[in-house]
Parts: sequence; structure tokens; C-alpha cells
Amino acid sequence: MTVQKSVNLTKDPSGRPAVDLTKVRETAPELAKLADKAGIVLSQQDLSGVRAQVVVILDHSGSMRADYESGAVAKIINRALGFALQVDVDGTVPVIPFDGRVWPVIDVTMTNFSTVVNDALFRPQNMGSTNLTDALVQLKEIASNTDDPIFAIIVTDGNPDNKTSTTRLVCELAGYPVFIKFLALRPVDYLSELDDLGDDKRLLDNVDAKPEKGTSLNLLTCTDAEFIEAMLDEWSSWITVATAAGVLKA
Repeated sequence: MTVQKSVNLTKDPSGRPAVDLTKVRETAPELAKLADKAGIVLSQQDLSGVRAQVVVILDHSGSMRADYESGAVAKIINRALGFALQVDVDGTVPVIPFDGRVWPVIDVTMTNFSTVVNDALFRPQNMGSTNLTDALVQLKEIASNTDDPIFAIIVTDGNPDNKTSTTRLVCELAGYPVFIKFLALRPVDYLSELDDLGDDKRLLDNVDAKPEKGTSLNLLTCTDAEFIEAMLDEWSSWITVATAAGVLKA
């Protein structure tokens, strides 16, 4: 278990959001509101100004159909973008949809966030199984070529097709500058297992899964502030251990 890729940890000393929120307040006030709340929580955790590339890996399996149709997926994507406006290196969030296959990347921005799920991400006639392994292979490829830390958000509702290969990829990604945040629309015991993997199996702890097993957190009904706090849980500790391991360079 060794470092496979090392990048600089960038932090704007002013603590400013990554994206100027002035225009966002005019054109997308709901996103600005989310970004403001993210800014408050980042400040409380001494993470203001930290930069990363936010990447979303989005479950498009058949069991997620109702979540697309109800607007649940759109709500998660919007909340992720609101967070990204504070930290993302370019204000654009690449979304990697996957089911039995990995679909082409769709960029979510301030201009398309309100319609992108129904217009580009949801393919109701082409929903399959849960091949998270191949989606993680793509994430590993991105990580191999990045100059920035990656904050990877994986939105799902169940177990992957192959737990063994998924676990292997998660462990491999520990050697890259990738923090993995699982957001489960319904409780998934396997994700808690990934969260609690022993350090003897990977270089460092690179995973946090929400909701945690045994808690009542609901990512769809919790407040925006609670959502942001869930997003940031363990990111600071990952930065610390990744820096100590040499995955991040301060």
C-alpha cells in the first residue's frame, strides 16, 4: 500500500468561495443560499478556502427510478453543487452516471443545474444494474491525471453488483488524492463496512458514508446545514492523514 499520486493542497488564505457568489445571488439564489451555508460550516471547521475538484458518481440503476421521478436525485445534485461553489476548482461538477455500464460524463453548472437531471442524466428506458466498480475505475483514471485533490460524491441506494471488486477499488484509491463521500438515499450496510475498513487493508481512511448506521439522518429531509455538515464530516481528518502519508503536499 503506497502513494500512487501526490498533489498540492491548495487553500486560499482569504477563505473566499471558489466561485464569486455575487452573480449567483442574482441568477440562482437557491444555489447561493446553499453555498452560504456551506461557507459557514467550512469556516467552523477551519476549511474555508480549501480547494478540490468535486466529482459526482451517480447511481442510475433500476431501483433508483422512483428517486429520479420524485426529484430526490435533483435535490442531491443541487445540494452538491451548492457545496461545490465554495470549494470546487472551476465551479463545474462532472457527473458520472452508472448502472450496468458507465455513461458519458455530464457537466453540471450554474446554468443547467435545474434541468440537467431530467434533460441529460435520467434515461428511463436504459436503467440497469449497479456496476459501481467500473465507475470507480473511471474515478481512478481521473485521479491519476489530476493536479488537485478530488472530493468524490457517490450517490446510491444499494449494494454494488460486485462488493469484492468495489472494495478493492476503494482501497486502491486510498493511494490517490481522493476523498470518497457516499450518500445513500436509503441505508446500506455495505457502505458502513467500507467506512469502517481497517487501515491494514488500505493506505489510509479515505471514505465516509452517510447516513451512518444506526443514525436517523435522512439526506432528503434534513436541513441544508445538516446536509453540509454530513458532507464535511471526516474531510478535515482525511486531509490530515493524506498529508501525513504524502498523498497531499501542504
